[in-house]
Amino acid sequence: MEDVTLTCLTNLRVGRSRGQLAANKPCLLLAILCEIQRGHISTPQVYIDDRLIARYFDLYEIATGDRHAANPHLPLWHLKSDQGVTGALWEPNFESSIANVADSIGQPKSLKKLSTLFTEATLDPALFNAFQDPSTARSACALIVTHYFARSDQQNDLNVYLNNAFASGEYEKQTDRLVGEVTENAQQQARSAAFRMLVLEAYDYRCAATRLRFITPDYRYLVEAAHLIPFAESFDDRPSNGLALTPNLHWAMDNYLIAPGPDHKWHVSPTLDELMPDNAWLHQLDGQAVILPRAKHSQPDPLALSWRMDHLLR
Repeated sequence: MEDVTLTCLTNLRVGRSRGQLAANKPCLLLAILCEIQRGHISTPQVYIDDRLIARYFDLYEIATGDRHAANPHLPLWHLKSDQGVTGALWEPNFESSIANVADSIGQPKSLKKLSTLFTEATLDPALFNAFQDPSTARSACALIVTHYFARSDQQNDLNVYLNNAFASGEYEKQTDRLVGEVTENAQQQARSAAFRMLVLEAYDYRCAATRLRFITPDYRYLVEAAHLIPFAESFDDRPSNGLALTPNLHWAMDNYLIAPGPDHKWHVSPTLDELMPDNAWLHQLDGQAVILPRAKHSQPDPLALSWRMDHLLR
């Protein structure tokens, strides 16, 4: 049954780019497979959100080396021309005002324009059901990678990424496994990826100190996932041991110049002279509220906040 179900994955209508099969549709399907395994996509209704698009950009960059050429609106639009197991592989759920004339609408020229036409699509239910099984999902990834990417370096790099994505997805679904020492490099990479994704999503990609939220056109995030108690001491990759911070504030916290306290306010080291203009960017945080996630389980652990206060330079 698996072979029959997955055969359609090798029949995508793809063009050629620089003598190779175009990477757009295969990378979109690989991104969908990753998000199904993580549990982020839990029904055949696929919502086109930042996480899915960022995953697509990552895969496209690995496959082609050119992140800026990814153009996600192209596979999101043209995948509807391919066949799945029980019918169309991908059916956009068009906005009601244009549903009757959707067939006459030309290709949108950007992701923003595509989002005015539809923001979710239905993946062939038979494929969705097959992709939920980890073994079948891995077989599907292997089939796509070997069929559409001819170079061995492409295949190797994509397989490394996919293995890490599947492993980190398991950690995201079972956050109790994000505590404890790590002995293998692959395990460390998967846990780190899960920690980053869980923290950034919890804070909606917004800095917990400045409220800054910025995503570049090619879906890179300004904020980073920062450990409250350093991993080397806590071995704790749960989101409650993390904050989303801009790189400069991540550096400042790691160097004990600022600290989020149990009072959910920012504190600045008294060793920094507040009369020095160069220190103003840090002193302006003093007493400001820590931005908290909505989900209680992702909010900072009070013990971790106390640790930060205890280690603030004095």
